[in-house]
Amino acid sequence: MVARRLASMLGKQELGEVRQVVDIGSWHLHQSIEFANIFPHARIDAFEPVPGSYQLCLQNHAQLSAAQKDRIHIHNLALSNKAGEIPFYAVDTSIEQKIDAGFSSMFRFSDTLKSNAYYGQSLVQKEIKVQADTLDNWCAANNITAIDIMWIDVQGAELLVFEGAPEILKHTRIIMTEVGLKPYYEGHTLKPDIDKFLLARGFRELEGSFELNGFDYEANTIYIKTPEN
Repeated sequence: MVARRLASMLGKQELGEVRQVVDIGSWHLHQSIEFANIFPHARIDAFEPVPGSYQLCLQNHAQLSAAQKDRIHIHNLALSNKAGEIPFYAVDTSIEQKIDAGFSSMFRFSDTLKSNAYYGQSLVQKEIKVQADTLDNWCAANNITAIDIMWIDVQGAELLVFEGAPEILKHTRIIMTEVGLKPYYEGHTLKPDIDKFLLARGFRELEGSFELNGFDYEANTIYIKTPEN
């Protein structure tokens, strides 16, 4: 997935030397591993709050070469607009569902999705407590002063991540993120809100980068920092 998304940038944006990547909402670490393969000098920090998915990230990390292990760092943490313990709604993977653990979110599924003929009868979330922090706090504590690529898959909570990152966004080059088109979580952020927020902070959507993400509730897209910013 990373390679395909980056291919959409060729000839439109100079990637240059990528040294710092953050993978927010990692689930299984696959995207972090792709980034490590594509950018051999990059440090990748992956964030995954759900305990079961965090363990999956650790298992996949254990299979890597020593060099890759040194460059990929995994954090059992949710990134949001506030710090502290927060409720989180994990998909129950102990039962057979049409929606997997990657759909776990800070938000509950909405009635819109529950009434969907395909998904509605198999939606089971369990409320857990996870630790959250802001990206600005985390970057300050870990001496991260700039981010080359921010990869975000947080199931409707994208704006909360951005609201917690006003300082590091000033020093971020590329944002690759899911964006909501129709709300299927309670409190789901939609693309127009994200467009407005990022435009005010010097980002523009990369032409040709928008694509649906399997169904018409969400899409993937890329925002880049404009030269004057």
